Amino acid sequence: MVEFNEAYFKPEYREGFYIEEKMKRAWAAQIEVLEEIRRICVKHGITFFADWGSLLGAVRHKGFIPWDDDLDIGMLRGDYMRFLEVAPLELGQPFEIKSLYNDPEHDNVKCRVISGRHMNFDRKYLDMFHNCPYVVGIDIFPIDYIPKDASKMNEQTKMIELVMSVAASVPPEPPYSDEVLELAAKLERTFGVSFDKNNRLFHELKKLVDILSALYDESCSKEVCSMIDLAGGWDYHVPVSCYSKSMELPFENVTIPVPIGYDTILRIKYGDDYMTPRQCSSSHDYPFYAKQEKALKDVLEREYGREFTDDEFQKLLAEEIKG
Repeated sequence: MVEFNEAYFKPEYREGFYIEEKMKRAWAAQIEVLEEIRRICVKHGITFFADWGSLLGAVRHKGFIPWDDDLDIGMLRGDYMRFLEVAPLELGQPFEIKSLYNDPEHDNVKCRVISGRHMNFDRKYLDMFHNCPYVVGIDIFPIDYIPKDASKMNEQTKMIELVMSVAASVPPEPPYSDEVLELAAKLERTFGVSFDKNNRLFHELKKLVDILSALYDESCSKEVCSMIDLAGGWDYHVPVSCYSKSMELPFENVTIPVPIGYDTILRIKYGDDYMTPRQCSSSHDYPFYAKQEKALKDVLEREYGREFTDDEFQKLLAEEIKG
């Protein structure tokens, strides 16, 4: 368990942005998830890197971007698939992994290691996660290889675009029309796959997208990318050499591995002036735990048969954490 002194959790302003105690504790909880991932990766010789906003945060802020509330890492495709294989067996309680291959409700090509499925006020859980009762997690992004042959790259991205367009047109749940079933059968014939008929078609299509994203390996590539973004039209090409080594950079009160070519990567992702902070909203609602609190508040209001003000609810929440 990572040690944090109580002063760390005090609210503060960073870059003019106010960070409340709950967010500090959520950050600390995510670092506990990071350390569990690190433990498994060290044991199995798997390399991972800070990615996206967490890479930018490590380089620019030596920790979280002040207005960010999540932690992202990436793995080259081979390491990513190896992690998906070993993590379900290696993760200690209460950690879980959600991926396209082990969770039929997880429809995202990135996987996620989480601290559980529900808010948890058990004292053991709170002690482990620094009095953060929320479900926290880390997204892990696959970093895929781009074939040297431009015609193969174009063919690959067109295949991904096709499957993504079909996924966008199918109902999220069965039953499916004859037209949709015939379209699914055509894709099976085209790509030589067999969809699980007991699973949602949307989920099976997302798995096919991931399979198509992983068609090539390092032996036929000099560049890597986020394949979904490349297929979506982003000219996302990063030299493989940028990921040839990693270096540890400070991240809050631990360290995190970053790719040796982080400057090139960050310029591609965020522009040449990436070191200039700009407050902007993240790709999801900030703070992430607001939805979890609302769900708990709804449950309590049903149980008590009355509505709680925000102040009343926050007081109940604080009392529950204190035990």
